Amino acid sequence: MTRPLKAALIGSGMIADTHLAAMQGAGIVPVGIYSLDKASAARYAEAHHMAHYDSIEDLLAGEADLAAVCTPSGTHTELAVSLMEHGKHAVVEKPVILTGEAGEQLLAAEKRTGKICAPISQLRFSETYRAVKGAVERGEFGKLVLGLLSMKYYRSEAYFAGSWRGTKAMDGGGALMNQGIHGVDMLCGLLGYPEKICGHAATLHHEIEVEDTAAASLVFPGGTLGVIDASTAVRHAKPRRLELCGTAASVVMEEDILVSAEGISLTGGQKSAIHSWEKPADISADLHTAQYKNICAAIRGEEPLYYTAGEAVDTVKVILGIYESSQTGKTVFFR
Repeated sequence: MTRPLKAALIGSGMIADTHLAAMQGAGIVPVGIYSLDKASAARYAEAHHMAHYDSIEDLLAGEADLAAVCTPSGTHTELAVSLMEHGKHAVVEKPVILTGEAGEQLLAAEKRTGKICAPISQLRFSETYRAVKGAVERGEFGKLVLGLLSMKYYRSEAYFAGSWRGTKAMDGGGALMNQGIHGVDMLCGLLGYPEKICGHAATLHHEIEVEDTAAASLVFPGGTLGVIDASTAVRHAKPRRLELCGTAASVVMEEDILVSAEGISLTGGQKSAIHSWEKPADISADLHTAQYKNICAAIRGEEPLYYTAGEAVDTVKVILGIYESSQTGKTVFFR
């Protein structure tokens, strides 16, 4: 009988609860937690009956097969690389990198060590996404002509106050890099990574270092045109909406739910696992659990990793391209 994989948590913030539940749902045994906030980590360890590591070195030397990086965004790459270099697989919350240089470093470490870096992109594991992805691959949309992504969120001033959120060093970006990255990733997963990017990013409401509003136009492989809008300043926030339009069929998705399908027969999930357009913590662990199950199977060599570090790096590069275009006023050519 195959022994259960053992995992550690790095970070004791709100997303750690989601990872812990997903680990347990995937049959992984959580063995310990490390956080810079030692008091918080100690309370977490006691509440969940696991070890509390006094240092990251203790975690790296411990028994865990993998560790989940649930820390501020600016620390993700360094921790993931360190985990792999110490013989552990890395599960990393979004975004996995903040710069192109960090992407090169991360992918080189994964290749060098032979360990898996598994960035979290739980929406790619939704029933709706997979159904639409399959229809795209089978050519059921005809020629895809438009991909439209709208992310109208709201984050209060309290969300940013006294936090790493909204800083260039630790958040890397705002409405796109933090709140909107999953939507951008879904769009690219369905249409491929864009060939051309034109974008605008601005800070229109919050007193933060990064954008709270952005808009972009993109050209995807085959000539499909795309439009993205994103904001954390829309007081009457809406669920993430993604629309694909082809010459033979069109679909509309809201979060992980199929809202409508025309010219095509599709079924999707009937109950959303995500309600975070206004409340960041309001998500279930269901889709994380599905991703963790795939990660476990990939570690054991039973199936390929469904979502890779290379894909996650490319998604961040699309967002960085929007920022670059906004700063320079020029079209950015991807790759």
